[in-house]
Amino acid sequence: MRNKLLKYTLLVAVIAFAGYKSVYFKKLSNIKQTAAGQFDAKSFAKKIWTDQLPAKLDSAIELAQLLDSIKTDPDAAFKKYSNAMAIGNYRYSLVKVTGMVTGVYEDYIELQITNGLSKINVATEFIYGNAIRDASKLFDVKDFTNSTDLSNISEALNGIVKQEILPSFKTAVKKGSKIAVIAAVEINMAHINLNNLELIPVQIKILP
Repeated sequence: MRNKLLKYTLLVAVIAFAGYKSVYFKKLSNIKQTAAGQFDAKSFAKKIWTDQLPAKLDSAIELAQLLDSIKTDPDAAFKKYSNAMAIGNYRYSLVKVTGMVTGVYEDYIELQITNGLSKINVATEFIYGNAIRDASKLFDVKDFTNSTDLSNISEALNGIVKQEILPSFKTAVKKGSKIAVIAAVEINMAHINLNNLELIPVQIKILP
């Protein structure tokens, strides 16, 4: 009887040990992360671009109006017409402008504004940074759990411009072309320099 009991005990122990080894333990937080999936910045940015950004483009301020406002009352102008998600001196605005192309270069085009402002550059190659994201005013840092997601959104928005907006434009544009552009512009409100502005295009087209 004692031998049978010992054999039974050993058998139960072996079964229990085998069952333990077959179970895959994982932290609950990791399971949730896997189940939920990583944040898809590209899909998120594309949806914002399609569903919400067009209305923002329609309300973009004329570049000349923005510059006049800054010259008149910088504090009020930056408060009303600019935005930034990070603390610092750099502010971003969504502007619109028409003009004539006076130079086509590898990385940018030079644009003479029709109202007589100094020439400005429109980037056509190096589209980077947070200008589009911040100028749109469509994102709130409180809605995101980490800065990486916000950086990835900026990258995704820039990618749309580089891959979908600029290729056909760059093929067709030439010196003398009249264009209309809606763009994000970065201005340092602590060291204001309105003579060397570079626009990051969001919408750009050649006019008849």
